[in-house]
Amino acid sequence: RSMANEPYVVFSQRAFNSIVTETIHKNPVETGGILIGYVLDNGVRIVVENIPPGQNSQHKWGYFEYDEVFVNYLSNVVARQYVGNLQVLGLWHRHPGSLDTFSSTDDGTNLLFAQGQTYGSISALVNCDSKMRITMYHVSQQGKYTHIDWFVDDGDLIPKEYLQLWYTSEDSLPDLNKISNEQITSNEKEYKKSEQTTENCKEKITKSECGEKYTMKQALSDIKEILNKLTR
Repeated sequence: RSMANEPYVVFSQRAFNSIVTETIHKNPVETGGILIGYVLDNGVRIVVENIPPGQNSQHKWGYFEYDEVFVNYLSNVVARQYVGNLQVLGLWHRHPGSLDTFSSTDDGTNLLFAQGQTYGSISALVNCDSKMRITMYHVSQQGKYTHIDWFVDDGDLIPKEYLQLWYTSEDSLPDLNKISNEQITSNEKEYKKSEQTTENCKEKITKSECGEKYTMKQALSDIKEILNKLTR
């Protein structure tokens, strides 16, 4: 496969391993996750982390639901650990059997992610027939699918600055009294936004118990919102 002159996806080894182990753990039912990382100017995606669906997610044959409160929380936590501004790139989920095309429900979810993003989004399907395989698609802002290549970082594909963490040694430990007021204020606002998002999710879950279903589209919209705020 060639990487020249066309968009493609590069997984960090950590993100790739997370997808594989999540699929194995939930086998034979469906599961999935949120892909976060960077979009380069040429449209190439670098997937740094995979956010799992959560401990209260629902998994069945041919269907699953995210634990939206967990996903919102963990996305926030993970994004804060990196020096770079991580953003939502797209989704992945397992399909039953050898079906490697999207359902009508998938189409709506993929379109939601692609709209409003300059380069659209990505969406991957995992199949186990019986060896696991991954099919990657680019989703345009209009919902058009294009099959694209993907690769796993071998240590040379992803520049080190994209994987740089804030604190990696004892010498890097901060003096909280010397952190600028602007940074502290920003962290406080971020925390409050995270709390508010969680409360909104709780309200929607409560409503769902009374007959109003909190849909996957709404949950993923919340995830996009909170990560977009983190990158501002």
